[in-house]
Amino acid sequence: MTRSTILISLVVGFLFFGLGFIRPAKYYSEIAVFVPLTLLEKQIEQNGIGFGAPAEIDAHIELMRSPRIKSELKSLYPNSDFKFEVSKTRNNAVLVEVWASEPESAAKIAQEVVDLTDSLKQIMLVQNVGQSHAFVSEGLKETRRDMDSLQIILDSLRIAAIEDSIALASEVFKYEHLFGSEVVALNQLKIRRQQLDAYLKAPAPKSYIIYAPEVPDEPAGIPAWAMGLIAAALCFLAGYAWQIYRKQVA
Repeated sequence: MTRSTILISLVVGFLFFGLGFIRPAKYYSEIAVFVPLTLLEKQIEQNGIGFGAPAEIDAHIELMRSPRIKSELKSLYPNSDFKFEVSKTRNNAVLVEVWASEPESAAKIAQEVVDLTDSLKQIMLVQNVGQSHAFVSEGLKETRRDMDSLQIILDSLRIAAIEDSIALASEVFKYEHLFGSEVVALNQLKIRRQQLDAYLKAPAPKSYIIYAPEVPDEPAGIPAWAMGLIAAALCFLAGYAWQIYRKQVA
């Protein structure tokens, strides 16, 4: 064992210690949530118990990773250097991991990713429900117009059938059947619009928090002293192995 190997190992160790000491500190925080059921009828059917299906979980994760969420976070924390990752656990929970330059920001951003996604999901659901509501409302108007037209025809046929009921009986029966079908369609549209009214009034369920993010006490990653020690040890072992190899070759 030469002194040069020990000296080089110490130099490398101090070099990596210095690099680790001057590197920007990153603080780590995380939050885990279950994605809720979005459809109100499913919530009622399951008495509010249960979580989103795999497809809904994947869609929720895509929203979390969207540029819109990243843009909102940058506007909320313009002075913070941060990044975050979103993944699905084996138990179908969603894990949000955040690394930030300040410990408080790491915890706040982790929570903000969840809150912003829930808000974005609420906006999207309201837009979709609003479009369906407008479509159903227009269908109700058309059905009522059709019923009014059929009612006029039926009234005319019934008046004419007083004089010749046998000849007009089939016509009266046909239009009464058409009118009955329109009544059924009208009632179905009314029920659908009532459901959509409930969707517009009821807020979308928020994510179920499994555990909330905590403010970290110390930076994430390998400490500077550990980096220096590991680097010195690896360098020492490499030098020692090189010397043994040279002796064997000689």
